[in-house]
Amino acid sequence: MRLLKIGRDVSCDIVMHSDRVSSLHAELTLLNSGDIMLEDKGSRNGTFIMNQQIKPNKPVNVKRGDAIRFADVELQWSQVPMPEDNSAYQGVYGIGSHFNNDFQISGSTVSRYHATIKHGRDGKMYIFDHSKNGTTVDGTKIQSNTPYRIKKSSAVVCGGVPVDLTRLPWPSSAWKYVAGIAAAMAIFIVGGWGAWKFIPWNNTVNPVTTQAMENASVCVYGGYYFNVTIKDDPFKGMYPEELWPSVWRFGWIPEQTENGVRLKAVPINKYPNANAFEYTGTAFFISKDGEMGTNRHIAVPWEYDKKQFENDIRDYLANQRTELAPTLSLYSGVNTELEWQARMNRLTASDIEISGTHVYLGVGLTGSKINSTLDLQQAQVIAESGDNDKDVALIRLNSRKTPDYLVDMGAIYDIEKARVDERTLKPQDEELTITGYPKGEDVANSTFDGKELRPTIHKASLSKIPDDNQIQIQAFGIGGQSGSPVIDKSHRLVGVLCSGFPGTEITYCCNIKHLVELYNKHRVRE
Repeated sequence: MRLLKIGRDVSCDIVMHSDRVSSLHAELTLLNSGDIMLEDKGSRNGTFIMNQQIKPNKPVNVKRGDAIRFADVELQWSQVPMPEDNSAYQGVYGIGSHFNNDFQISGSTVSRYHATIKHGRDGKMYIFDHSKNGTTVDGTKIQSNTPYRIKKSSAVVCGGVPVDLTRLPWPSSAWKYVAGIAAAMAIFIVGGWGAWKFIPWNNTVNPVTTQAMENASVCVYGGYYFNVTIKDDPFKGMYPEELWPSVWRFGWIPEQTENGVRLKAVPINKYPNANAFEYTGTAFFISKDGEMGTNRHIAVPWEYDKKQFENDIRDYLANQRTELAPTLSLYSGVNTELEWQARMNRLTASDIEISGTHVYLGVGLTGSKINSTLDLQQAQVIAESGDNDKDVALIRLNSRKTPDYLVDMGAIYDIEKARVDERTLKPQDEELTITGYPKGEDVANSTFDGKELRPTIHKASLSKIPDDNQIQIQAFGIGGQSGSPVIDKSHRLVGVLCSGFPGTEITYCCNIKHLVELYNKHRVRE
């Protein structure tokens, strides 16, 4: 179940911008059954269905698409989340203080629709928190609107009030015993047929649900600094590190120019308030071991951004050579003017090497709320192609484990059956699907009023015969969407979206064979 508050106050889930609308005007309740209840909360100017005013504090059933008006503002149904796809579950149970819940608990800290327990078809149970005051499982506060596995022995507390889980239909040990015997008999009887049936004679894959596709794609959040090394540094190690670092780290500050404000690269030892370079992108799970495919420019963005800031970096270092020369001479131990000048000439002529290091790298799972980097699932780069033309990389959750609920619902793209031969792709004959995060959380959160990450899923088509590295497709590619999986109508991975021409439908994907090659070299081994 889910409760949506509607009104003029900014704390409402759906905000109405009208002085005639009350601060808290009405509430919509989305029931697990798919039904929708509307209740006017004693508003000043009324709530109307088909121009008929409803009575205050009397819930009424409504249907998606009904003409509903709050005072003088019409409800836009696009602001109301679509019903959840609960096809992967055999039971859904609400917890809260409202009588509509299956588990009605009371307390001033308990929300009306506090949490939901979903019973998977495999017998496993997951709890989702929707509350203001939170839910804990075995003393650990769980993330809001994110599935959390519970067991019969789990201690679940909603808003400080314990929940009796014995009422749930837990499988008994006897049931497991009988099921085990039945499974063994089934394997014995149809083992030969099953072995033949499931041998991958062809390259098709089992269809996955839209919900699984959504959950398999994640939003990547990253922040980094440039690392700058002077290749032939004749003064390396001769001075205090704070005066002349062996590795210079550059962030950015805003600089006013004739054309507006731009980002200027500056060293963080001189500018402590310098910002990290931040970005978002997309990645997708390809194994149960927390491994994800994405772009190289998502994994090591400094390799693609350094040209933009190289002049800033070179200019700063050149100025430092001149400004610090008198100070450096005090530490150098250089005895003659001639030797000093020779060292300065080497320094001036030396090339620089620009690399980078992450301040943070993590992913936001579908349905999660990201308020800070602490809410991210932390990740690390495992491997990247090292080639700008092969824009693929492999990253992995630090936990080295894909969440159980994702594995259970099949939210993993089958890279073993990827469509690696681009020569089989025919322009305009291929129906492709892209699932990613264009504009990062700006778009991902918009449908859910800034509360839940949700990817964008859209269709595309092949628009040109592929070459060895890239596939050109007809679709609008937007920043943040980089790293999105591209699949064909049989749900086989075809490519990883990587670039495009702004304002056009010309978008490029890196051939999936390059990610497969990287994965086979660096994957987690049993």
